[in-house]
Amino acid sequence: MIISFLIIIFTAPLQFIYWMKWIVSYAAIRLHKSFGCRKFELYDVTAKNDPYKSGLLIPEEEKRLESPFSDSHLLEALDEVYFFGVNSKSECILVRIARIYNQMADAWIYLKLANGKTYNLRETIGYQESSDGKTFSCGKLQMHYLLPMRRWRIFYCGMLNETSENKENEESVFVKFVFLWKASSEAYDCTLDTNPKGFASALAKADWKGSFKPPVDELITPSNFYAQTGIMAGTVSINDGEDYEMYLFGEKVRNLAKMTDVTECKCISILGNTPTIGHNFHLSTMSMKNSFEDLHIGFVVDPDGEMEYLKELNVDLKPSSTENTRRSFKAKFSTVLGEHYEMSGNVIEPIILNMGYGLKGFLEVSMVEFTVRDKKGIGIIFSG
Repeated sequence: MIISFLIIIFTAPLQFIYWMKWIVSYAAIRLHKSFGCRKFELYDVTAKNDPYKSGLLIPEEEKRLESPFSDSHLLEALDEVYFFGVNSKSECILVRIARIYNQMADAWIYLKLANGKTYNLRETIGYQESSDGKTFSCGKLQMHYLLPMRRWRIFYCGMLNETSENKENEESVFVKFVFLWKASSEAYDCTLDTNPKGFASALAKADWKGSFKPPVDELITPSNFYAQTGIMAGTVSINDGEDYEMYLFGEKVRNLAKMTDVTECKCISILGNTPTIGHNFHLSTMSMKNSFEDLHIGFVVDPDGEMEYLKELNVDLKPSSTENTRRSFKAKFSTVLGEHYEMSGNVIEPIILNMGYGLKGFLEVSMVEFTVRDKKGIGIIFSG
């Protein structure tokens, strides 16, 4: 009884400070100039005399967002696009190009086939200027949209490192693949009005460096991205062998966020799919020193293609160790529409370590297997 009373006495001031900061943060978010400003509010079914708003023609804004940005954008921000896909055979593909300053670009390729063999590439070289204004390229990897926000083509022809299923044999092989990606959902645009109460909570938990002004702009900086779920279909050929067909479910992510010191930011992001029923998950929790803590962003797309924004997320990821790379994780999350989920699984295979687009910091990318509502899923996890 006495202990409970003492706990109340000592925690009451902290609770009062938190709720005062929450009220100020919520008001600042609602009044911010970017509140309600979304990238993709471009259509209006009642606009019968406007071919762009009615959907007959593709708006120029979609073309602009899907195309490589100018060099001036790269001085302080990223220009990144990546695709991820999995299927019920535990096959997986992750391809990414990130254009950065000094005319450089990062390219990732991670490909896992049903036989357990993996193929990967990570290189940082000079990027090629797009002759058509819509192509991302780095080395032998090229990606471009056929219809912005709807269809993309992904092509590679070159050498990749092949690793056997038991990890004992590794060699360089010639790989050619081509995939077509087709959107299966609307775009998730992470704006302040997707979850203002949750964003206010993230601000209120952080130390504001002695200031009474909530750092709303710091909240916006890392969340300048959009994502869509989609289907990837294509073929893979190893050493000029027969084409192997693949059909995968996953996501496209377009990242335009300002560059930041990764050491100041802690994040865990899970991108996954349950192939048997078609649920897609994009779950992220981020914290940035002196700005925000436990910022929850992401979405769930149900089998009918309906997107629900993430409301709350709690992730428990066991720390990594050199002795055991297979570690467990659990995630409890809910959406703004009131759906509740529990996810449990294991990190099964590291893909990329120490990535960072030329920035300071450490981030690990790994494959995961998980279960949600008794359905098995596969995905990738970013942690750092």
